[in-house]
Amino acid sequence: MYRLLIVDDEPLIVNSMDLMIREAAHLELETYLAYNVNEALDCLKKVRIDIVLSDIRMPGMSGIELHKQIIKSWPRCKIIFLTGYNDFEYARHAIRTGGVVDYVLKNEDDNVILAAVEKAFAEVDQVENGADYILSARKKLQLAIPALQRNTLFDLMRDSSISPKDIEKRFEESEIPLLSSSRVFLVTGRVDGGKEEASETDRMLLLYACQNIAEEYLAPTIVHVSVAFESNKLIWFLQPREFLTRDSWDKDQEQRAWEQMKTRVYSILEAVQQTCKKLLKISLSLVIGRDPVEWLGLGAQFYYLKALLGHDANNGQELLIQDREQFGLNMDQERRSYFSESQHIKKQLELLEQYLARGEKEKFSKLYDELMSLDELSGYKFQLEMFYRVSLSFISYAIRLDLFDELFSKVDLGKTTQYDAHGSWSDAVSYLAMVAEYLLERYESIPEEQNQRLITSIHQYVQVHLGGDLSLTKLSTLVHRSPTYLSRLYKRMTGKMLSDYITEQRMKNAQTQLAHSTMKIQEIALRAGYEAAPQFNRSFKKMFKMTPQEYRDQFHATNE
Repeated sequence: MYRLLIVDDEPLIVNSMDLMIREAAHLELETYLAYNVNEALDCLKKVRIDIVLSDIRMPGMSGIELHKQIIKSWPRCKIIFLTGYNDFEYARHAIRTGGVVDYVLKNEDDNVILAAVEKAFAEVDQVENGADYILSARKKLQLAIPALQRNTLFDLMRDSSISPKDIEKRFEESEIPLLSSSRVFLVTGRVDGGKEEASETDRMLLLYACQNIAEEYLAPTIVHVSVAFESNKLIWFLQPREFLTRDSWDKDQEQRAWEQMKTRVYSILEAVQQTCKKLLKISLSLVIGRDPVEWLGLGAQFYYLKALLGHDANNGQELLIQDREQFGLNMDQERRSYFSESQHIKKQLELLEQYLARGEKEKFSKLYDELMSLDELSGYKFQLEMFYRVSLSFISYAIRLDLFDELFSKVDLGKTTQYDAHGSWSDAVSYLAMVAEYLLERYESIPEEQNQRLITSIHQYVQVHLGGDLSLTKLSTLVHRSPTYLSRLYKRMTGKMLSDYITEQRMKNAQTQLAHSTMKIQEIALRAGYEAAPQFNRSFKKMFKMTPQEYRDQFHATNE
């Protein structure tokens, strides 16, 4: 169904045109009414419009100026101008700029105006042959930049420890036009259809053709990058184009920009779907994210949207949803947050990892069955989170014991890392149980010297990164252990708490800086990993029974 917007500052004309068009039963369309230019612009921000029937002279902005605004946002939109006798030359000039299909007198017979609308419909239908998109896609396929962009973005989804500075550098190297300092909005897509006997190259060309079509619709108002993955899927990374035109934003301005973009995205993608079906004869299913996410949170959002998208065609019908529309995600906030924030669940998962590491098969199996049958796992989102938590702990364990290559020569790596590769939750649970059984069968007690090497590597890292993040979570990630396991292992091997060792090393370093440099105490505190000097002063005084300044004064007095 087409959408037509009628714009005139005379309400009588708008209403009469609307009535005339509604009475034309052969025209299947939705009509929108605007009684001034501002109302027209508001409508164009929210809804995709196919045809605009507009007065050529209006207060505040002429029809010509409105036309320029329209084609910036909706380049395929067709314009019909309503004119008076004195405006014909003005209208002829406008028609040369493109997009204007006709101009008619306001007092013309109804059949003349209807004929102009029908002519506009015909021009909307008469789009370029799909071969043009294929040709453009073939050229794009030869370029290396898309592959580089894909690698950069997928690396971000796999590794949440990349620093903001490194993200910015990699964006520049791979010519990604997005801002690393802002959040990003995700959309996933799946292409179905095409000839069954099509080669892999032909399928890739179709994907690139879809990207080219989306580019045409998105480019006027949205900065974006899209990459292909698997054999028939796409992902778009989106930001409002306004972000590139301003040096700074306050929170309210940023939120308004995101809301405006989110309002437009649905209509834009609807148009992309229709164009792909018409030109390329394929079905394009799309899942739109609910909200923008931080770059380091890309992975969870991507896997979630990918799972919503699925991997099978929907009986030839396109899918166009936002993530909140399916899988019971309208549950109350308390229910949604319980699973991921539950300290009990976290402790149980750490205990499961310990049973695996110690080769305790019976305890592992009992706890695994309990965890995987929790009532909270009735929600899709929670199943997804539990699957990835458990599977990643198995992979981490296999890497630590140098079993990774052996394990994945025996099992399907895709099924271990992709939840949507399983037909149901019970299938996923059974599969992970099989992986765990294999790992338990290969269990060998970890020799004491290996534990000692782990402690040594922790000490070396701490000494080099005294001013950085030395949290238990960070350190446990580096050595592929759970925080609880690492804390207990360190206490058993050294007789002291890991946090005490870190504090000792920071204080020793601070002593050296106080004695042999002229740095301010605030700067020394920062280098020792403290955000504020008072906190640093308290820790220093607790250990050495004097303040940092007293220590510095005493050291210099003794030397003199």
